[in-house]
Amino acid sequence: MTTETQAHHGVALSDVAAMTAAIAEIGFTEVEAGVTEPRRYRNVAGDAVGQMVAPILGDEITTWFVGNPATGQQLDLVELTAQATLMAAPGEAPAQGDLTIGIPAADPEATYATLRAAAPKLTCSDPTPCPSEDGVAFTLDAQRYILSRKPEPFAYVHYSTRDFPTSRRFYEEVLGYRLVALAAHEPAEERFAIEGAGGRIEAVVRADTPVAAEGTGKRYIGSNHFRLLNADLAAVAERVESSGLGWWFFAPTEEGFSQIMGPTAEFIELYDNSAG
Repeated sequence: MTTETQAHHGVALSDVAAMTAAIAEIGFTEVEAGVTEPRRYRNVAGDAVGQMVAPILGDEITTWFVGNPATGQQLDLVELTAQATLMAAPGEAPAQGDLTIGIPAADPEATYATLRAAAPKLTCSDPTPCPSEDGVAFTLDAQRYILSRKPEPFAYVHYSTRDFPTSRRFYEEVLGYRLVALAAHEPAEERFAIEGAGGRIEAVVRADTPVAAEGTGKRYIGSNHFRLLNADLAAVAERVESSGLGWWFFAPTEEGFSQIMGPTAEFIELYDNSAG
C-alpha cells in the first residue's frame, strides 16, 4: 500500500472488525504491508504510542489501515474502546474539523445496498440523494459518507461560521495552502477548495455546524483526522511557533511526515513537499 495519497482519512468508529468486513465488500481490501491484524494501543507504561495518543483519543484504541486499490483511497479505522474516556458526539451532523468522506462508485445506490447488507452490526441511515456529487449520502456508524459517480475521492472538512476565519488563517498563513471560494451546494453554506494539498478537499462552512468542547480531544465516534500533502514543513514549523494557531502532535521527521493540531479541532497529517 502506498502512503503518499492525499485521499487518506481517519475514522473513529465503534467496531473495527465489523467495518473492515463491510468496506471490503465495496473494494477496500488492501491492508498495510506486513501487518496481519489490527494494532491495539493502551495508556500504560511501556506503550509509547498508547501514552502519546491518549490525550486525543482516550486510554485505549485499536487501529487498522485499509485501502481501495481501484481508487487509491485509504481509511485509517480507529476503534475507540476505553468507555471511561469516550465522549458523546457534539451532534448528529459532522462537528467542526470532522469530515464527510466521498467514495467513487459507478452505481451509488447498488454500492450502498451492498455496504448496508455487509454491516448488520453497525448503525446505518437510509440514503438521501446528493445531486451535487451525483450520488447518495448516508451515515454509517456516525460517520457521514457520499457515494459518488465522480471518479475522484474527496472529502469535506466542516467548520462553523464563528470559527472559520481562524481556521482560514491557519491553512493560509501557517500551513501555506490557498483557500479558494467555490459555488455553494446549499444556500446556508460557504464552500472553499483547499488548493495545493494534493487532491480534492473542501472546507464547508455553516452556522449550524456543531463545535466539540474545547480542550477535550476528539474522542467520539465519527471524529476524524485527515491528510494534506505538499507542505513546506520547515516553514510551517517556524510559523506555528510565531502564530499560536496550532501545535505539533507529532513533530516533523526526516522522512517528511508530521501530525499537527489546528486551532479549531483539526487533526491533520502533513507530508513535506519532498516526501514520496
